Amino acid sequence: MKPEHRLIGIIGAMDSELETLLAAMTEKKQETLYGLTFTSGTLDGCAVVLVKAGIGKVNAARCTQLLIDRFSPSAIVNTGIAGGLAPGLSVGDVVVATGVLQHDFDVTAFGHAKGYLCTGGDDTAATVFPADEALSGCFAAAAQAILGEGHVHRGLIATGDQFISGAEHKSALYSEFRAMAAEMEGGAIAQVAAMDGVPFAVIRSISDLADGTAADSFDTFEKHAADASAAALRQALRTL
Repeated sequence: MKPEHRLIGIIGAMDSELETLLAAMTEKKQETLYGLTFTSGTLDGCAVVLVKAGIGKVNAARCTQLLIDRFSPSAIVNTGIAGGLAPGLSVGDVVVATGVLQHDFDVTAFGHAKGYLCTGGDDTAATVFPADEALSGCFAAAAQAILGEGHVHRGLIATGDQFISGAEHKSALYSEFRAMAAEMEGGAIAQVAAMDGVPFAVIRSISDLADGTAADSFDTFEKHAADASAAALRQALRTL
């Protein structure tokens, strides 16, 4: 493991997104902080600490800050599943974020763009937190080695406290932000990591296409998609 990646923090929202990673870890040690269980140990040659944040932006932000305060990770990875927004995505594909935004942050009444977080800078577009390019590139290459050509995508991921499950809402999000996928935690993790100066990456496998069939597709493919994201993450860790 390179010195710049001395400890990787890995955050998932649900058990299904972390259980295969936890099972593969060695030298495990658990610590509970404010109801969150942090598991530190070794995964594919890397020192890691895993934690289940819970679903949604507040849970994700709280978890990220606790992770940084207690363990001082050199980088943070958010792994899990997402709904596909962009044309051409299929269930089981992997999206590695180039950046993350929060689609449900709305102060447009004051003339700002939807998704602008009032943090300064250009208010005519959504606030995007860029993912660490070296780390993200490593994850994209690892995913492609596993899934093959055409099943790994790079682009924006949109976060909000909503499960997107309608064609109209899906179309509006893609038209507004040109985001590849939608989920419920990455944008909050990215914001806290960026504020604290910690590099981050977000890797998500598509469990559904965020349309009228999304809930059924999620139930059917949740585990398959979560395992695809975890497999790509493990492959990437072997190269760090």
